[in-house]
Amino acid sequence: MSSELEWLLSAEMPLAFSSISERFSKFSSLLQYCENVEEQDKTSPFEETIPLSSTLRDDHVKGHIKMRGPLITKTELSIEINNTPVPVKTVACIREDEKTPWRLFQLGHAANYLYLARTKCQTIAGGGVSNAREATDTINEILDHIKRCKLQFFLPTPEINCQNYAAFCPELPPGLIVNFHIKDIKLVLTISCLKNPQDLHVKERYCLPRNAYIDRTILLSVLWMTETYQELSVLQNEIQMILQKLRSLPEQTSSHSCSCTTNTIAAAAQ
Repeated sequence: MSSELEWLLSAEMPLAFSSISERFSKFSSLLQYCENVEEQDKTSPFEETIPLSSTLRDDHVKGHIKMRGPLITKTELSIEINNTPVPVKTVACIREDEKTPWRLFQLGHAANYLYLARTKCQTIAGGGVSNAREATDTINEILDHIKRCKLQFFLPTPEINCQNYAAFCPELPPGLIVNFHIKDIKLVLTISCLKNPQDLHVKERYCLPRNAYIDRTILLSVLWMTETYQELSVLQNEIQMILQKLRSLPEQTSSHSCSCTTNTIAAAAQ
């Protein structure tokens, strides 16, 4: 193994990936799920209150949404939908004192991929790779986890999750379905109305049925989410540069040469 490659594997990469692992820790704490909202840091920089005011023809949606990491901890939306067979006028509330916030599962999935990436970074930081091939495979796994993490900020999951509807207090009126998900690094609010709400069985209340249609879709920018995505892109580029440097070194030839020499000596000994 060349001295330059040996230095990269034993000194430069462990130091670099130790720093990267610490930066992943920041993201993981940001995106983690807390079983109890009260256990979260109330002064988290990743808490954001998003004002909302949207008017389209005779329909109006106004209020605010409060996020803390992957949780929507408080919402107060005044909703007036007139351009439907059954007009709706109500206030949709998620109360901050409740222990059942709305969970954005996409951010939870993103956190899982960050955890996997961080684990691989710690392997390199701890000197767990001994040759260029192992290092290359491990770095490729890290990059794949980051890619999958970033996709969670783009791929929408507009299906209704029954667990989240316990967050609304009081319950939403029949015929109205409110949903939150992530798309294109934005928080998306969709409001759906049922054409025949009286035909909807109670157990199916929060599954979007065929007789529903999306009346309003509102995209909201979230500063910490945008910054997180940008920082992940920076990390991704840094790791790719390390991989390029690793690939530029002639380890394969050196490794193969050493292997051949070892085999020759073993054969001679026999």
